[in-house]
Amino acid sequence: MKRILTAFITLTAALAFGISNAGAEELTGYEIAKRADEVETGETSSYTATMTLVDKKGNKRVREIMMRSKDYGDTTKSVIVFTTPKDVSGVSYLMYEYDDAPDGTSKDSENWLYMPAMKKTRRISGSSKGDDFMGTDFTYEDMGDRGLSKDTFNLLGEENVAGQDCWKVECIAKDTTEKNPRRIIWFRKDNYIMQKAEFYDRQNKLQRVLECSSIKQVSGIWTTGKMYIKNVITKHSTLLEMKNVQYNIPLKDNIFTVAALERGTVR
Repeated sequence: MKRILTAFITLTAALAFGISNAGAEELTGYEIAKRADEVETGETSSYTATMTLVDKKGNKRVREIMMRSKDYGDTTKSVIVFTTPKDVSGVSYLMYEYDDAPDGTSKDSENWLYMPAMKKTRRISGSSKGDDFMGTDFTYEDMGDRGLSKDTFNLLGEENVAGQDCWKVECIAKDTTEKNPRRIIWFRKDNYIMQKAEFYDRQNKLQRVLECSSIKQVSGIWTTGKMYIKNVITKHSTLLEMKNVQYNIPLKDNIFTVAALERGTVR
């Protein structure tokens, strides 16, 4: 499944792939997911975003972030930095994500979280990737790519979601210990962008629902402008609104390092 942020973003951007024949083809769940994973997202991407967190009582917290990402071929490096408010300013998250190998095997991503108040960088690994990301309703794993080799895919049918014709694909994790071993994703037929997703826990109970909107082209790349995710159990929700989205702009390699996080030099 394509990343939620650099479609969190992109978790969040995608160029239509084979659109003209999409409606006529008989595709399997895996083939749909593979096409969604392969759509163009640019060699680099950059954006700012507003994150609005709302608890079950309606209390709101608003945060601003900036994101930078660069494709190095078989590796994608991304960094997210919180800019406001003051209590989270400077908190940074660095991701190195690796493409599946030609034989279908995958290498786990490498992830680091820098907390300026503690002046400490913590590596995020293993089961921690299923934890909530900075109090939002996204997990650390949601922030990046998920290799196709981690799941099996079943096409459940076709449905119209928010006025868009979609394929409904079930994704079952091969690792049953994951926080959300079952997901259902609605991929748009015209461009393979994720329109909606449901996340189920280990008891196969619906835990979270993600809805995508304000989908439009930016520099020829389909981009998701808003992502609203709600935890149906806790009634907590997060709205991510993308701004200042740019693709294929020069980005320095040295911003994608732990040292840059700790120096606060990511711009």
